[in-house]
Amino acid sequence: MIEMALQQDLRQTLELQLAPRLLQMLKILSLPYADLVERITKESEENPALEVERRDEYAAFLRYLTSDRKIKKEADFGELPGLASIGKVEKSLIDHLLEQLSLTDLEDDDREMAKRIIDNIDDFGFVIKYTRLRDTLMKEFDVSRPTVDKILKVIQTFEPEGVGARDLKECLLIQIEEYSFENPDLQNLLRRTVEQQLDDLGRQDYKRVAANLGIPESGAAEIANFIKNNLNANPGASFGGETKHVLPSFAVEKTDTGFKLVNLETRYGPVVNLAPRYLKMLDDPKTDAETKKYLKEKIKKAKELIDDFSKRSETLEKIVRKIIDTQQAFLQKGGHWLEPLTQKSLAGEFGLHPSTISRTVASKYIQTPQGLFPLKVFCPRGRKGFTASRLKALLAALIKAENLRQPLTDSQLTERLKRQGAKIDRRTVAYYRKELGIQTAFERKGNDEARKK
Repeated sequence: MIEMALQQDLRQTLELQLAPRLLQMLKILSLPYADLVERITKESEENPALEVERRDEYAAFLRYLTSDRKIKKEADFGELPGLASIGKVEKSLIDHLLEQLSLTDLEDDDREMAKRIIDNIDDFGFVIKYTRLRDTLMKEFDVSRPTVDKILKVIQTFEPEGVGARDLKECLLIQIEEYSFENPDLQNLLRRTVEQQLDDLGRQDYKRVAANLGIPESGAAEIANFIKNNLNANPGASFGGETKHVLPSFAVEKTDTGFKLVNLETRYGPVVNLAPRYLKMLDDPKTDAETKKYLKEKIKKAKELIDDFSKRSETLEKIVRKIIDTQQAFLQKGGHWLEPLTQKSLAGEFGLHPSTISRTVASKYIQTPQGLFPLKVFCPRGRKGFTASRLKALLAALIKAENLRQPLTDSQLTERLKRQGAKIDRRTVAYYRKELGIQTAFERKGNDEARKK
């Protein structure tokens, strides 16, 4: 009886979670800007009820501004908010991975090993001959196999999702993990399918897949359709072995009063609406029944797309504004000052599921005073630890801001660092303070009193 109920629940879950409408919404949420423009163009060509009121101006502006130094120098950026700091941003896959590595909390030797692994990633995003590379790194850096594997796992959290895999199966499993499904049973089912039934799935032997997994044959077909349309078998292919022009969705500009966020997509991107002509035809009593049926279908689909485009924009801006509010120190000072902000905490704050946050920040970029970065680096799936260099920077900042009449003791410094998300004890704080050449609280207070005399 329990098994029958479980099968029924799983069938309903498959129908709900893999429903075309829900998949469309998640797909649009995950689209980077260039792909969004392409999707809008394609849909408007196929659906006369979807009207593009304003074509994409963003890519054209950037091409114009970066075509000649003189043009950019003479441009009036008061009329072009958010574009002043954006240059001709071309990246190779390796450059893209190294930039993400620069914001990752790794010690020096681990960072060097990560660079070596990245150098051995091919144009499709897979690690070349990893076993041999791992053996070399183990000998060269005198580390264990799990240590090298752990560094590879860090690289596998980078964008594009699935990068750093050793084979197709691992590539798909990484993406399934990153997808953050609302239903853990569905996530486990997809994981089992890839781990155990990938060859059968490739042969479209859905009957065998369904029998081995204990699910309906229609469910096996839906899983195959999901993998085909939502996971990428060649994650590095978007770079194509070439440099790629990355278009940020947002820009942060420094002003006299702080930082200003500009939504580049809504400021310069395409605007879509329902075509008034076809709405009028639908209401016209002279329009025949067959035409009305056709128009209703097209208008319904157009409304769904407009709703999904609007939800994408609203959700994305809401998340980015929270990121910017949280990352003020990073915007001022750079990489050591990234604040812990997980997708789970964002989901809780906005009443969304982590899968929605994950899809929203995927493959989106933001131009900041510190450079151009994927949104994902500001809100990883899980909380990460701080490196020694980051902890020292935080420690130095706390001491610099203290009241010298009442300097912070090592115990007080430890508590304040813990409130910032650091896992650290008093002994380590004392050790780092000495390495920075900073005196004890008693000596710092004594020096202040001596200066006053």
